[in-house]
Amino acid sequence: MIGRRLVFAGAAALASAPATGQTPLKIGWLSIGEHPFIADFRQRMRELGYIESENLLIEVRYANGNATLLPGLVDELANAGVAMLVVSGSAATDAALAGAKGVPIVFVSSDPTISGSVASLARPGGGATGVSTMSEDISPKKVGLLRDAVPNLARLAVLDDGSPGGHPQSENMANAARRVGMEAKTFTLADPAAFGAGFADIASHGWQAAAAVSSPLFTASARQVAELTVKHKLPAIFDTPAFVQAGALMSYGPDLKAVFRRQAEMVARLGRGTKLADMPVEQATKFIFAFNQATARAWGLSLSMPVLAAVDELVE
Repeated sequence: MIGRRLVFAGAAALASAPATGQTPLKIGWLSIGEHPFIADFRQRMRELGYIESENLLIEVRYANGNATLLPGLVDELANAGVAMLVVSGSAATDAALAGAKGVPIVFVSSDPTISGSVASLARPGGGATGVSTMSEDISPKKVGLLRDAVPNLARLAVLDDGSPGGHPQSENMANAARRVGMEAKTFTLADPAAFGAGFADIASHGWQAAAAVSSPLFTASARQVAELTVKHKLPAIFDTPAFVQAGALMSYGPDLKAVFRRQAEMVARLGRGTKLADMPVEQATKFIFAFNQATARAWGLSLSMPVLAAVDELVE
């Protein structure tokens, strides 16, 4: 059931709030692109008693869509004396694991066992833990939702971001499409400056719809990406409602606001002395299905009644 209550595997009760007057907790925040969920992280940290400029310092670094900058940013944060690295996305997670110099890592990423970022969810090892978005597992469902909305869908463009976590997702979606007789081709869009040309290429070669991997790179450019789908009248599915609110047809993915709030809770536990080895990787279990009814009407599309009834956020 799509709209079920949020439960995180392995969630534990939180310790008491930090004492005032203590040395501030200094953390490094890192992602390939700027995305809005840092606000949810900050809000949850405040609720847990960590107040910026009082007992919390956050060093924020973004790679502006350029993955080659991530190792240098990790090094910069580690040398700045942060107590932990708080990262999002598989590219940032891999860069942190490679260059953290013993600094604990709390990530939000796709399945970290597939990329080898952790040994297992229960016993991650290697100085890192966090929240898995389960993006690989749910990616085939995106293909099914698109098929419901787009009649006679036969040619699907799969949008990959070129990250370590993107490939398993794009492969799962392409395979899901082929299993039902569709033609599928993966397009790697790793440079935000080239998004416009990439979508123009997809549209000009007759691809009927697009399914995108879950990606902080895409989320950082959600409005631009959504507007490109509208410009080319390309039905597409993404991972967060932000794309749908900006005009894209639909999205299906984890409740990322809740995911980043849970990441904050894990950071707070570490800040209060919980050992990293005692914190398993957790998994998001609430997923949001959003649908833009206005876009669908403009393009003559609709969902079947059972699928429409499962929509969590309907944009009119």
